[in-house]
Amino acid sequence: MKKGKIIILNGVSSAGKTTLAKTIQDRSRIPLYRLDIDDFILMSPEKFNDYENGDFSVQYAFASKFFYVVKLYSDLGFDLIVPYMFFKNSEALQDFRVLLKDYPVLVVNISCSVEELKRRETKRENRKIGSAEEQLSLLETDFENSLTIDNFKNTNDVCADKIIEMFIK
Repeated sequence: MKKGKIIILNGVSSAGKTTLAKTIQDRSRIPLYRLDIDDFILMSPEKFNDYENGDFSVQYAFASKFFYVVKLYSDLGFDLIVPYMFFKNSEALQDFRVLLKDYPVLVVNISCSVEELKRRETKRENRKIGSAEEQLSLLETDFENSLTIDNFKNTNDVCADKIIEMFIK
């Protein structure tokens, strides 16, 4: 069976990954299934997370295996769009590099000005202002098959068309 294509939208919180993923789905001529780490994290039972003490070990244990699920769906032939944030030297980054080494993957690094990130955080109201800026130094952007786009300077439609043109033939 042919492996499904995997487009990973890599960027900090509020960079616009999910919105861009939905735009790509809408504009693509082939079905792309969105597999979002945020939805994956929400599957873990909340009662086992200790929010007061910052203990998210149950949630982390489950979410840390995310790329095994991405691999499985690709093995089944599904084309995926995956909003994600790669942290430098993380276990998930290592899993990604090993598990999907020989897979049809495009990593799209989403860039956006710090001022725009703060504006988006303010608009969302459930974000700590400045957290996206703090994440910038932790974000891994060095990938073999990658593309960098600025989804503030360009519309989501323009960004989506560029990604589709490059990777979905």
